[in-house]
Amino acid sequence: MRRIPFAIWVISGGLLYSALALAYLTIPFALAAGIMGDSGTVLAILIFVAVFLVAAIFTFRQQRWAYLLGAAASIVLVLLYSFVIVTTLSNPADSQFWLVISGLPIWFLVVLFSCLSFIHTKGGLMTKRYLATVQSAGGLLTLAIVGFVVGSVIVGAIGSEVILRNVSATAANITIVPGAQTVMVPFVPQVYRVSIGGTVAWVNKDTTAHTVTSNASLFDSGTMTTGAIWSHTFTQAGRYDYYCAFHPMMVGTIIVG
Repeated sequence: MRRIPFAIWVISGGLLYSALALAYLTIPFALAAGIMGDSGTVLAILIFVAVFLVAAIFTFRQQRWAYLLGAAASIVLVLLYSFVIVTTLSNPADSQFWLVISGLPIWFLVVLFSCLSFIHTKGGLMTKRYLATVQSAGGLLTLAIVGFVVGSVIVGAIGSEVILRNVSATAANITIVPGAQTVMVPFVPQVYRVSIGGTVAWVNKDTTAHTVTSNASLFDSGTMTTGAIWSHTFTQAGRYDYYCAFHPMMVGTIIVG
């Protein structure tokens, strides 16, 4: 075990953490919504879990191809979900905040050490001090990033408590309920009646970002993070069906008249 280079421990540990963290977030939702839930997102994440596990195991065995597999999977995951990363980081109460704030630095380390290990495999990783031992520039960088991750998760947890406490006291006409993706009625009330010229307000009390989007493209709230409030004024009588653009199974209706 002592002859295993420090870089291998970093890569394998980072990949194993990624697999376990994604599984922790995804498996409960998969049990509730099915493996094809959320328009196939569950299946895609479970595939990443499997890839990260395979890469972690074979990286520990110092297989050169596994370095590239782990790095590629990390990069592809970030690119595929880059559209929600900024939104998630902006709200500590988001259920995926801890994964993103910890995952991005860890994936950076995985990609960095994987590329360096791939390059120097033939010459031997133990010949490069920054790959061989924690008592090196590579070790200092890793410790600094781990410290940043721990601090960020703690601060995020404190911020999340404050946000959720304030959200619980927020009132609106329609509430996006906690666990909206997996419940029968995500918008409460599911059907809301308002007079012509009336304004309807929505509040997101879920720990996941959602939208209020008209089926007929008549209105769109944009991304609503936890605690966000959005309102729209209805000037014409009629039935207005809407849904969440991120989770199309979430639907609601406004009756104006």
